[in-house]
Amino acid sequence: MRGSCAGGSSAADMAATIVRRHISSDAERNALEVLQIEKARSALDIQPRRPLSIDSDDPRLKAALIIMERNMENALSIPKLAAAVGVSRRQLERLFQDKAQSSPALVYKRMRLEKAKQLLLQTKAPLIDIATQVGYDNASHFARLFREAFGERPTKFRTTARDKPSLVVSESPASLS
Repeated sequence: MRGSCAGGSSAADMAATIVRRHISSDAERNALEVLQIEKARSALDIQPRRPLSIDSDDPRLKAALIIMERNMENALSIPKLAAAVGVSRRQLERLFQDKAQSSPALVYKRMRLEKAKQLLLQTKAPLIDIATQVGYDNASHFARLFREAFGERPTKFRTTARDKPSLVVSESPASLS
């Protein structure tokens, strides 16, 4: 049997599936523990896009998005972000409106909440730790923003996502070669 996947962490996910399928769930857990991975992603999980959440050929927008991604925990103000990119706040807002059809503040908030969603799925960290990792000092404020963005509380999202059964990787000729 031979398989293929893209990226380093997806190789670990595929290996975990193979170990579970051919040995046991206990062997899978042991292998993931050795690799310091809390949980293997299922075939349904979306691999995070890197490095940018918005596709653009504008170097100023790319720079702003990279700075946002690198400053999740200590979120920058929009004026500081604009200065880091070398434009005025108003220029940055026009650039985002033109290229991303949104304001830089909304894009930044969405990126932080998407990162929180990823952390909720991939870790067992307490809600306050996740909130802090994405730049919110107050867990209840973070939970309210998460619910507004995704339609459910972060704790319910985590519980619901973990209760869903993982899909088993298909052994069809299309997926293996």
